[in-house]
Amino acid sequence: MELGLELYPTFVAAGLPGPCLRMDALIGGGPECPGYHLVAEVVKSLLPAMEQLGIATAAELGIPTLAGRMREEVIAAKGVALSPALVGAWSQKSDAR
Repeated sequence: MELGLELYPTFVAAGLPGPCLRMDALIGGGPECPGYHLVAEVVKSLLPAMEQLGIATAAELGIPTLAGRMREEVIAAKGVALSPALVGAWSQKSDAR
């Protein structure tokens, strides 16, 4: 989850050219915003670590209804949801002929 800011030196250390980097996050509100589902899936993927560290349990989080509950709360508050920022990186080795 925190490798994004380390991607540049990781590419270089692997012998690749320094990559182009991009950071994106979903932000939106209303009933059709895909951010609710995305955030719920991120929470679901982190659940084993949360339980191991004693942060939260599956029962406390209610993963099956999490996206819907977030949607309802954001709509009721006339607010927006912000997904975690995701970093992408790419580079291309030139032909060494």
